[in-house]
Amino acid sequence: MRPDLGQPLWLIETVAARPKREARGEAGLRYELRHCSPAVNCIRIGNPQVGEDAVALRTGSSRLLFACVLIQLTAAVAGCSEIGFGRQSEKAVDPNKFPENYKKDLLAYVQAHPAEFLNARDASISAPALRPVGTENRYFVCLRANAPDWRKEKVVMFFAGRINQFVDAEGDSCSTAQYQPFPELVAEVSELKGKK
Repeated sequence: MRPDLGQPLWLIETVAARPKREARGEAGLRYELRHCSPAVNCIRIGNPQVGEDAVALRTGSSRLLFACVLIQLTAAVAGCSEIGFGRQSEKAVDPNKFPENYKKDLLAYVQAHPAEFLNARDASISAPALRPVGTENRYFVCLRANAPDWRKEKVVMFFAGRINQFVDAEGDSCSTAQYQPFPELVAEVSELKGKK
């Protein structure tokens, strides 16, 4: 090692010079000094020639390959981790987004849970309106269905434009609702009943 640089020096026989020296009658081998960084050994591109240290070439290549694999693994772990390098921040959700497709969402809900509305003869629904829920406001609709032997009123709460709660109306929660006919619900329930 050179004490002034703190890096190793490698003695490598100059193979190209050997035939010329022998032709001139020179005896002995001639070596040249090479300055190498400690991380990667001296690597010549191509196959090792006569007199070159093939083990040193493979060691340097394997260290370089190991460094590349290590960098790729680090990048993969960072991409899958919670650190989130290069991630875009999630968009904030508006909890009071107007439920534009509230009728379609209600029909899909009833299709998944038809037992409550079997035998319904008529149904009506109110338009979405903001209503205080605790310290915040949420959109809601009131749903009323009638059958020969029962009548149900439901409150449907929305969060970010999607159904969040589907509960029985209690007290006067739907007393001021302005209902409009909702024949699509009766048709959906009749179709589901016919399939059974």
